[in-house]
Amino acid sequence: MQVSPSVGFPPQNLNSGLDQIDTTRDAIAEETKAVFKAILDNSAMEKILKVANQEPAVPDTFPHVTNFGATEYVYEPSEWWTSGFFPGSIWALCERASKRELPVSFENLVKIARKWQSGMEKEQYNTETHDIGFMIMPSFQRDLDLTGSKPCGDVIIRAAESLLTRWNEAIGCLRSWNTTSTKIYDFTNKDTDFLVIIDNMMNLDLLYSATLLSGDPKYAAIATKHAETTLKYHIRPDNSTYHLIVYDPVTGKRKVGLTHQGYDHGSTWSRGQAWAIYGFATVYKYTKDPKFLDAAKRLTEYFMSRVENGAVYWDFDAPRPCVWDTSAVTIACSGMLLLCQLQGNLEYLPQVTLLMKTCIDGALTNEDGVTILDHATVNNYEHANHRIADHGLVYADYYFLEVGNRLIDMGLA
Repeated sequence: MQVSPSVGFPPQNLNSGLDQIDTTRDAIAEETKAVFKAILDNSAMEKILKVANQEPAVPDTFPHVTNFGATEYVYEPSEWWTSGFFPGSIWALCERASKRELPVSFENLVKIARKWQSGMEKEQYNTETHDIGFMIMPSFQRDLDLTGSKPCGDVIIRAAESLLTRWNEAIGCLRSWNTTSTKIYDFTNKDTDFLVIIDNMMNLDLLYSATLLSGDPKYAAIATKHAETTLKYHIRPDNSTYHLIVYDPVTGKRKVGLTHQGYDHGSTWSRGQAWAIYGFATVYKYTKDPKFLDAAKRLTEYFMSRVENGAVYWDFDAPRPCVWDTSAVTIACSGMLLLCQLQGNLEYLPQVTLLMKTCIDGALTNEDGVTILDHATVNNYEHANHRIADHGLVYADYYFLEVGNRLIDMGLA
């Protein structure tokens, strides 16, 4: 398998085409500018630092989800899949401080970020999860990019090696979960059932980065093959997505498509669609293969066709009224802005503005909140073993910050 010779980190100047459309940028509506100003308001930084400056009640645990009302975090150990997002959020602030003046210096933010990041370093050896990309990349890649820390590059390569242990050549995919169950199905035998979720597209970034750091094309080759298999089996003819595909690990054949966190097996879980947008945009960033750009754009078109008055519900097919998922919004918006950067245009700026305005108007927390946003939903599947809906969520905030940083990079804020 060939790796595109144009692969790089960053693979190109993501904003190289935007300087040709300054007149468009200058003509951005005042309402849009107000939305961008709200995204970059320092109150978001204050929320993150308020939590960062408090010691967890249990050492080496990390913010995950809040109670109803978003006033108190539930913490999880480092091996929990979301634990990399809070250190990553502090690093996102470091990234912002490297580009514009903030009330807290870049140097002080780096100290805080590394304190939280240190608890995640051991996860580079974790071979029991596909989410090692989520655990490692939000902090260690940014540390590498912003400070040139060679040890962070070593962590990324070792984490990529851990992820490769989950590869199945017959299927052409990395295993997501080892096992899973709901109240209506159980997959508990790794020898007969190979589980792949759409979220796994977001962990491929780790592999591409490892190729660039090590010079070994094997990581990127596996990432690209996983994306090709996902393109074939996870995306439906109407460009909606399945959450979970179960394969036969011996023959490589697809067995069934299911949901684990959406409304039902034939519905479209909004966060899954958002992961797909962002994930395929990322694969295009590294490979320059137009089929991945085409996929990301088709997935985006479907996503936006299901938005209702700017609101993104936790599942596009769930009966109304139902809860939102603000994490689906921020993930999709960051993915759409990445597509703009890769194409050198502002194609999705109106969509990003609409979605983020709805989030800001309806989901920003008050001064008692520990998260930036409320009204996220982890899992509202009626047959889930544990339903968690309508709360603050660490990765909703992480991608909220990332949206702001992309706007700065694009010269729009």
